[in-house]
Amino acid sequence: MARVAFKKELCTACKTCEQVCIEVHSKSKTMLGAIKESPKPRTRIEIKYLPEKGTLKAVQCVQCGKAKCIEICPAEALAKNERGVVLCDWEKCVGCTLCEEVCPFQAIFVDEDLDKALKCDLCYGVSDEAACVVACPTKALTVKE
Repeated sequence: MARVAFKKELCTACKTCEQVCIEVHSKSKTMLGAIKESPKPRTRIEIKYLPEKGTLKAVQCVQCGKAKCIEICPAEALAKNERGVVLCDWEKCVGCTLCEEVCPFQAIFVDEDLDKALKCDLCYGVSDEAACVVACPTKALTVKE
């Protein structure tokens, strides 16, 4: 099961991972192009500062072994691929938000413009590698199999 691992002690919260995620999931594959697109592409990873703990947290899909989002999806739009990555088939997704409600990591959300579920897909179908991992200047993100 592949997933992105986060080392908070290496992260500087530069948000490069978020920016490259937007770029790679855009039609134009550039930030300037993504800004002009409608609907706007959204990041599937978010670096958050937790002031109460004085630390950073990466909000992203952890590719659960027994994924509640897959179990609850009435349209069967969510499924695992051969690497164990949970993917959303937008042709099937009805935007019901049930997956969003059951995710214990708040790592899947239904985009209001698309009316489709968005989550980390390890750049499946859009890049050979997880773009956030490749772009991270401090190597705070790595792919774990």
